[in-house]
Amino acid sequence: MKKTLTIGIAAAVLLFTHCTTDRNDDLHYVNLSQVSCTFLGEGSEPLAVTVKASPGDWTAEPGATWVKIERTDDRTLTVTAEDNTSGAERSTAIVITAGQASSEIRVNQLPPDNEFARYRTLPVLGAMSPNGRYVGYYESSIAADDSWLYSPVILDLETGEIFRFGPFPEALYYMTDTMCITDQGLLFIYDGSNGGMIVIDTDGNITHPESPEGFGKPQVQASSADGRYWVGFASESAAKEGQTTRMTRPLLWTDGVPEVLPMPDKNYRGEEFWVGIMARGMSADGSVVYGTSWENSDFGMVYWKDGLVDWVGKDVHVLTPVVMQMGDGTEYDYNLANGMVCTANLTNISATGKWIAGSYRTEAQSENKISVVTTQTAAFYNTETETTTIVDDYGESTGTHVTDDGIAFIGIGSLGISSSVVYDLNTHTDLGSMEDWVYDNYGIIIPSGFVNQVAPDGRFVLGTRMQSSAMGASFASWYIAPPIEK
Repeated sequence: MKKTLTIGIAAAVLLFTHCTTDRNDDLHYVNLSQVSCTFLGEGSEPLAVTVKASPGDWTAEPGATWVKIERTDDRTLTVTAEDNTSGAERSTAIVITAGQASSEIRVNQLPPDNEFARYRTLPVLGAMSPNGRYVGYYESSIAADDSWLYSPVILDLETGEIFRFGPFPEALYYMTDTMCITDQGLLFIYDGSNGGMIVIDTDGNITHPESPEGFGKPQVQASSADGRYWVGFASESAAKEGQTTRMTRPLLWTDGVPEVLPMPDKNYRGEEFWVGIMARGMSADGSVVYGTSWENSDFGMVYWKDGLVDWVGKDVHVLTPVVMQMGDGTEYDYNLANGMVCTANLTNISATGKWIAGSYRTEAQSENKISVVTTQTAAFYNTETETTTIVDDYGESTGTHVTDDGIAFIGIGSLGISSSVVYDLNTHTDLGSMEDWVYDNYGIIIPSGFVNQVAPDGRFVLGTRMQSSAMGASFASWYIAPPIEK
């Protein structure tokens, strides 16, 4: 396995520290392409940091002897780290000085893989299997004719083995979203151009899931740990009043054979369905499935358990009829809806389906009756007691995941989440930031982000981090896995 360094912040960050002007009014500054990085415990590759500074005769000084630096040209500082034989994680800083301005690069180094839990980052968003055996994603590159090439990648977190396939031309498979991967190594990737799924195993065999008769190509969103059950959705075509209508239906596959899951009698606002429902996630044991409606941006959450379907958070799902107005003064009837919602989140459920994570959203009419004002806070539904715990300690927030023992992961905000906290639903107490929780449970320091999934035995964790680039902000995955035995 090729050793690579992991990056804490992959963006250009402009820092002005102690900036002054001299008698010639020259601005003193230090602008770094990297202000934080994490090296592997052994065999890490060098990191090149771009330094833009004034005055140009900048200097760099490491805070520890295990960090080596070399100024390779006027704007490049190359950083390397000696293998870590200390048996523990360690950190230091490199101070860059230009005139009266200075800035620093925080350097963190993990212990060797066989001594400590591993923290790794992926270049894009990926998926982890229910028990944490595999992580899967795809890489993209540019062909000679400027078209896209795609390479599925499967990581075996138990052995460290990497399976990489392709590259496949976009004309064959236009890969746009990694959906899920099973503990048997089946990786599901959505084909954004041709529709449907590309399913590839660790031998490179590619298959495509089937839909029920009369349905379009399906999307598979999640699987059970034993790989027998998959959930997702597809569009059903039907003739109605001389026109072809389409309804999105939730699907459950058993040993590869699809069936349609039931839907509630009415949609999230108590009206007739006109778009439908998507099955999104599944408990690791396959006993509980959840999904979302997709009408008027409602995103109301539903779940299936013991052959029945109902609304997630049904104890707090309240409809209020009101009269709304259009811009021209035309009035129309509308149902405000308070209840639990989520969007395209695929890992909001605990291992046995005891808990489902989401957000409790409330709606109110604006004073002019033209628009709807919403609030949203993290919420968690217990499918055993059929009660909802609303966590309003953090203002605008989102429940991203929850474990069977009631440890809840909460993203701060609702869009573009970059930080999160951990909360105990049993004692209703704050357990600190996600970074604190990771350090307390795995003994390692990681950058900010949020948790998507914790394996049932707690040995594996998948999360998301925000990263910046010249193209703007984007998201990528990270994971924590046990040491690999030598």
